[in-house]
Amino acid sequence: IFTRILTAVHFDKLATQVKADDLLKKANISLTPSQLIGKFFYWLAILLVVITLSDTMGWESISKEISNLLRFLPKLLMAIVFFIVGTYIATFIRDIIRGATSSIGISTGKMISSVVFYFLLVMVTLTALNQAGMDTSIITSNLLLILGAVLAAAAISYGVASRDVLSNILASFFSRKTFGIGQVIEVEGARGEIVSMNNISVTIKDQNGNNIVIPTQKLINNNVVIFKSGKPPHAGK
Repeated sequence: IFTRILTAVHFDKLATQVKADDLLKKANISLTPSQLIGKFFYWLAILLVVITLSDTMGWESISKEISNLLRFLPKLLMAIVFFIVGTYIATFIRDIIRGATSSIGISTGKMISSVVFYFLLVMVTLTALNQAGMDTSIITSNLLLILGAVLAAAAISYGVASRDVLSNILASFFSRKTFGIGQVIEVEGARGEIVSMNNISVTIKDQNGNNIVIPTQKLINNNVVIFKSGKPPHAGK
């Protein structure tokens, strides 16, 4: 009866929109969402009948255990619904991040979206288990420790990797009052006229017309010979 009612109100179409049918396929469940809910209420009715018969025949222990099971079922059902909805939201957020990063040309967008998706999926799973009445405090604390370790390792790696870049940026800031386009300089055996400057490097053109890119850090850490004085962009300021 419940299956027919759900089919009549097009419940399966709604379940398809939230990807519930895909979850059932991944779980190797061949039933449609309406059939699955129909089976649930069918066995619920069977359990109610068994409780009634157990009370009538004086089997209090059986009746008590089945009653405990029935009290647990609403929590289990809510946990399943929360997991399905949470998974759908996590998938939606992943697709948004992947599309946004792809549109602005970020090559690591797929990896970033996958990391966000699995992080949200873990959070949804833990919340669903907690909703079902399971104690997830140990799992949550261990997960936070792992997450903290990963973030710390990423921060250290990023700091080490960007150390030279930051050094060049700082060197560029302090060297702009000394060096400028048009100067002829020599540093570490490379001699030429400064033709361009940016935040991390200086480009000089040698006597053969070749462009040589020199990290700005070298202008601060090495002796530089200035043969021809150009006008530094910030001179006089």
